[in-house]
Amino acid sequence: MNITSKDQFAKFIGIKIVSAGEGKATGEMTITKEHLNGAETIHGGAIFSLADTVFGAASNSREGLALAINVSISYFKAISNGKLTAVAEEISLHRKLATYIIKIFDDDSNIIALFQGTVYRKS
Repeated sequence: MNITSKDQFAKFIGIKIVSAGEGKATGEMTITKEHLNGAETIHGGAIFSLADTVFGAASNSREGLALAINVSISYFKAISNGKLTAVAEEISLHRKLATYIIKIFDDDSNIIALFQGTVYRKS
């Protein structure tokens, strides 16, 4: 199910899904001044939104609708410019639940955040 093509918020903040399928997805977002917080580093909400969008693309790459029921994120590095890349990997898939790890990288392939999410899979 391709629900990310209908995601108006993701489009608004500049998130682009590069690939998605079979429990995996990759997305990108170029950091602009509108993504920065008061400390002039990328806002945690912008990073979370990128990870959440890629999570949605990966979890909805299979039959049926997948809806998030639990997520968490850890931030490792503050940056102010460049492009972020988020890569989602399915680590557990069952009839009703699936879990994903999303790694967010900067331009130099440093991991700047790690997101984990679980979805409920509607039939």
